[in-house]
Amino acid sequence: MTENPGTESVEELLKLVDQGDYAIPHFQRGFEWRPGMVSDLVQSIIQNYYTGLLLLWELSQDQASNDQWDPVWGARLNGNPGYAILDGQQRLSSLYYALYNPKRKFPNRKSYYAFYIDLVQILNQEFDNGIDYKFFTYYRSWEDFYSEKDKWAQTGKVPLSILSVNHPSETNKSFIDSREFYDWSLEFLENHSEKLSSDIVPHDIRDVFNSILKYQFVYYPLSSSRDIPDICNIFARVNEKGMKLSTFDLLNAFLYPKGVQLRKDLWENLDNELLKSIDSNVPEYLLKLVSLVKQNYCSSKYLYNLIPEEKTTRKDEEGNKHEVILVESGDEFKNLWRGSCKFAEKAREMIMNTGEADFGAIKTDFIPNTTIIPVLGALLWIFEGDVDEPLFKNYVQKWYWSAAFSEDYSGSSDSVMAKDFRDWKLWIDNKTPIERIKKINKEYIQEMDFKTIRKGSSRYNAILCLLALNNASDFYKKRQAGSGDYVSSRINDHHIFPSKVNGLDPSKNQSFKETKDSIANRTLLFDETNGKIKNKKPSKYLDEIIKKHGGEQKVKNILKGHFITESAYNFLKNDNYDQFILEREKAIKQHLINKLELS
Repeated sequence: MTENPGTESVEELLKLVDQGDYAIPHFQRGFEWRPGMVSDLVQSIIQNYYTGLLLLWELSQDQASNDQWDPVWGARLNGNPGYAILDGQQRLSSLYYALYNPKRKFPNRKSYYAFYIDLVQILNQEFDNGIDYKFFTYYRSWEDFYSEKDKWAQTGKVPLSILSVNHPSETNKSFIDSREFYDWSLEFLENHSEKLSSDIVPHDIRDVFNSILKYQFVYYPLSSSRDIPDICNIFARVNEKGMKLSTFDLLNAFLYPKGVQLRKDLWENLDNELLKSIDSNVPEYLLKLVSLVKQNYCSSKYLYNLIPEEKTTRKDEEGNKHEVILVESGDEFKNLWRGSCKFAEKAREMIMNTGEADFGAIKTDFIPNTTIIPVLGALLWIFEGDVDEPLFKNYVQKWYWSAAFSEDYSGSSDSVMAKDFRDWKLWIDNKTPIERIKKINKEYIQEMDFKTIRKGSSRYNAILCLLALNNASDFYKKRQAGSGDYVSSRINDHHIFPSKVNGLDPSKNQSFKETKDSIANRTLLFDETNGKIKNKKPSKYLDEIIKKHGGEQKVKNILKGHFITESAYNFLKNDNYDQFILEREKAIKQHLINKLELS
């Protein structure tokens, strides 16, 4: 096999996945993308954007027969897979799940997810909101989706799984090529005639779906003559050594002729070390904040519209196109940058403080999603002067926590950021309900499995923030988290049942090994306190704390701040890990339900 790049369509790639011809090596991570990232990928494909190279390894008969392969999520392996996926697993797994609707729950979720295309949005070229998803506690087959065909025509939202099925009565003909789909398209166009251009015909609808199926991925095949050490080395280099210019770097070059030294003057001379230290993406966040305020969007293609004197096309309320210049001069850009820095700092202060209207991320590592800073900053900018309005503050709270627990701001989130900001502008103008706030309900919170939430995730960090806001006090020192300077590592997230605890009764600790590192067993403690606890059983270190503070009730009051209820305390004192984490998970969920005022 020659090692030359080629192209292959989504349709043909997913057929091979479904046939079990593609495998995942055991040295790869699993499928880890979130639902919002799947939506973003499909949106990019519909717009024919470049979505990256697929790196494949052709397997010989001997290599394929070795027991070192996993299937793509939801698919099955045949006896002898033809290729191993070295780079591209997340993309192929996402597309397979969205289009083929496998009978498997979404990774790291307790539910099945279905993805929908919003035809009205797509046909109007409003791509940022064109792909949506829903979750179900039970599996929905193609027949279940098909039974709602009339509803598709009313809402314009069609399940993407339509792309993986043939028409039941038209042999070897895909559903979108069937006469039934053509007739359905006519009904859809009739229902939405006021929202769509009059020149759209049924074949245009079929072309939208075909744009997904016919999209071409570039792939690079490595020969089966390469051995495992060589392949692992290539895999490591692909995933760790990649270098490319960021949007910030490119804009820095484009702005220089306009009299703007973006990196040297505006960024490196920014006198705000706290803001700069949040993460390496802050320079781009500041650009996105400006873009949201100026044009309601913030993906990379929109950032280039911020170049002074750059013309861009806009539609007026009647749908007529005209050219505009968003930023007239280098001086205007500098003023916008200064405004962005000001309101990004206001957003950072709210996120990292523990006041009544704040969000409790007492260390930068505890911020659930730094990508929310541009949206919150832009929101504070356009709402300047009215930020003390009680209803506004209440809605900001609900929106922020909904964003953190939905995890939609993790990964590629530009479309989510822009959608939320536009919803906020509609709310400010006419109190139109904010979709983000409606997305999280009591059922959604109850559906989450805190025992699988690990360090580094948005939900994990959000719960650490809730602990800080709940006045969680250190077990030994009784000092509240957030009441001092924690830029250093004096306070961190530590285990309640120590990870290497000795002498636990196996009958009461069956889930300990699998869930000990989850947020259900972690809280905010001083590093010094964690050192005192070491590997002791809770019953032992609780006795020490009771003696130190002069009574059991005082200790129970301290533990309440850590979402450890009376029942959870009793299980903790009896070293019953299995029951303890169930009770603590219940308490955290109830606190969140109360905080968001969910019914």
